[in-house]
This record gives sequence, C-alpha cells and structure tokens, in this order.
Amino acid sequence: MADEKTGKTAVCTCDACSKKLEFDVANEGTIVRCPHCGMETLLYVAAAPDVTTAAWERTPLIITTGNDVCGQTIEKYLGIVRGIVVRGASSTGQILGTIQQNWTGGNIESYARICDESRRDAFEKMKSKAKAMQADAVIAVRFDTAEFGTNGAIEVLAYGTAVRFAKPALRGEPIQ
Repeated sequence: MADEKTGKTAVCTCDACSKKLEFDVANEGTIVRCPHCGMETLLYVAAAPDVTTAAWERTPLIITTGNDVCGQTIEKYLGIVRGIVVRGASSTGQILGTIQQNWTGGNIESYARICDESRRDAFEKMKSKAKAMQADAVIAVRFDTAEFGTNGAIEVLAYGTAVRFAKPALRGEPIQ
C-alpha cells in the first residue's frame, strides 16, 4: 500500500481483522478499505515510546464516556479510535441458550459470556489504537452492537475520540 508521495512507509493493523497494513506515511489519518478483509480501517503511525519523558507524561491512558477530563485542557483532537470484534456463537452455545430461554427464561449465560468477551476485546483494541497515537485520553467512549444473519454472529464496536492534553507549565525551581 506504500506509494511514491514520501517514500517513507509505516505499518499498522486493520481495525477489523488485525492484519498488518503497510502504507505511505503521507496517508496517515485516512480511512481505507483493508485488502485482507474489505472493512474500512484507519491508517496510523504507531509511535515508539519515549523513555526520556517526564513521569507525568507517562501516565496511564484515561478512558471516559464524558466529553472532557476534569482538570485537563485538551490541546489536540487526534481522531476517532475504534476497536471492532465479530464473534460467532458456537452451535452448542446456541442450542443451550435456546433451551434456557424457552424453558427457564432469565439471563442466558452462554450469550452473556460471548458479549462480555467481545466488548472487552473491542475495548482493548480501541485502547491500543489510542496508545499508538500517543493519546493521553479517549473521550466520549461508546459501544455499538449488531447481529449478523441467523447464525448468531455479533459485531461489537468500541469507539471514542483520542485526545492529547496541554502539558502543564513547569513551576518553581528544579528539584535538586
């Protein structure tokens, strides 16, 4: 997927199938159709961790459903980050789920387990994309779920906006 714009190539992974995509760095931030699975995916350059940064710059990624983070000023919106997982229910799980639903009602544990694992995996993929973009936080996080056909396959999408905070000004004298 690299072209002659800059001659510099980068590698990222597809949001849907997690296969590697090589692209020209001039195309970073564009959405393309993955040649492996045909799904749309965001091209991004994974940044190498900087071990010389101050401790406050290496804080854990903040994830929130809110549109801001208390005490922080958003300096830059890096873009939408998403993690997508498509899972199929096993035949045994579908049969047991149908029996439980028809006979006893209530929560169908086999389906709940698939949904929970799918949400967790989609969430982790979203976080990985944000970390690769060197985001300080992901705001406005949401989940979306869809069912495919009659075979019980589900799609779970976790998405939000990756942001970078304005760095605080240094105060006082350096610590000796």
